[in-house]
Amino acid sequence: MTDQDARRERYARALYSTLGHSAERHPWAGLAPARREIWYQRADAAIAVADEEIAARLAARDA
Repeated sequence: MTDQDARRERYARALYSTLGHSAERHPWAGLAPARREIWYQRADAAIAVADEEIAARLAARDA
C-alpha cells in the first residue's frame, strides 16, 4: 500500500467512524466494496481540502 493509499484509508475510516452507533454495528471490515468506495470518495474530497489548506498556510509562511 502506498502512502497515498494509506492516507486515503485513514481518512475514509475516520469519516466512517463519525456515524457512531451505525459504524459500531457495521464494522468497516464488513462493508461491501461499493459502500467503501463511497467513503473513499468522501475521503478524497477531505484530503483535497486539507491539502489546499496546507499549501495556503505554507505559502503564507514563506511570503
